[in-house]
Amino acid sequence: MNESIIRSIFSNDNTFSFESKNSLFDTIYPDNPYINSEEHSIISESICSLLIKANRNSSKESSPKKVEFKVERKDIGKKRGRSPQNKDKTSFHDKTRDDNLMRKIQIHFLTFVIDYCNDALRDEYNYSKDFFRHINHESKKTVNYNYTSKLKNSTIKDLLKMDISDKYSRYEKTYNKDLLEEIENSSPFLSELFEMSFLELFNKYYNEGNPLDKIVYKNKIINLSDETKSFSNLIDKNKDIEKYLIDIAERVYIC
Repeated sequence: MNESIIRSIFSNDNTFSFESKNSLFDTIYPDNPYINSEEHSIISESICSLLIKANRNSSKESSPKKVEFKVERKDIGKKRGRSPQNKDKTSFHDKTRDDNLMRKIQIHFLTFVIDYCNDALRDEYNYSKDFFRHINHESKKTVNYNYTSKLKNSTIKDLLKMDISDKYSRYEKTYNKDLLEEIENSSPFLSELFEMSFLELFNKYYNEGNPLDKIVYKNKIINLSDETKSFSNLIDKNKDIEKYLIDIAERVYIC
């Protein structure tokens, strides 16, 4: 059927009205004398059926289709906001802050002090089942001005009187202090050695950044064990901040 005819029929509001004066066939083929009334009725019904079907199909096609979207979430578990671009720089900056550098040096040196005293104890008695335990971590890591000043004005003996680490649960907190008193009564040399100042021993520990395997005190050689690590060991393990560690050591403890 001609498309223009169908368009014409759809545009006519009265095409399917039962009140229309003319039949559907008359609308399409007006004044056709060659078709009788029976054929006229059959053709009209056929055209009507086709038009109704066409109208239904047109309605289905014109209705909007439901579109489904599949969305993949690749950001689940991630924090909002921009990802940090300067994380390494920030981390490096934190490591080179004066207080963090001082803390690293102080913890390392106070560990050295205990190991050094045990080396001296072994050299003096050749063999001893007794040895000093390490100082509690809180006393090592504190680096405020007053506390650091107090340490710098102390002696080895003062350090040995500090409470020992909590990891030695079988021993009293005053274990080092009690052992010190026994040693002072039996060894004048060690008693004098333990009077050495914090800063004097730090200079020996620092040794201008060079490896250290022995310390001479009062013409007596004290050989350092492998466990006794000097400042050179600290900078060997922290090459990325070596110059910062040297700078702090010289500014705070040497000069």
